[in-house]
Amino acid sequence: MTARRLARAALALATTGVLAAAAPALSGPVLVYREGPESCPRDRPAGGAALTEAQAIERARTLLPKTFCGPTFFVDGCDSEPEFALGIWRIYVHQYKIADGRKDRSGLGHSYLILYPVGNCVANIPGT
Repeated sequence: MTARRLARAALALATTGVLAAAAPALSGPVLVYREGPESCPRDRPAGGAALTEAQAIERARTLLPKTFCGPTFFVDGCDSEPEFALGIWRIYVHQYKIADGRKDRSGLGHSYLILYPVGNCVANIPGT
């Protein structure tokens, strides 16, 4: 093997090692939950009245960080997409900025809240 081939092989091996070590970092964000009585309370009686869609959206919005829906320099508001399936509320909340008279979500945050029918929090998952 010549010195040039040996150098190429060493470089290829080193590159492979660096990429293999970096793969977990490149594979995506670590899943994080918002926890605690302000972000994910479980304070309602299990036998209480089930929330309507509007109540579930309002409950979900109260569990977001205070400035999540703006108004701030970057965020004018947020939209909610509720879904009731398998006895659980799932509320997906998107931030938006008004641009050219329309809601532009690009580059902004989102959050995913999962609630029991009475409004107790199952999970509060911030987006990336």
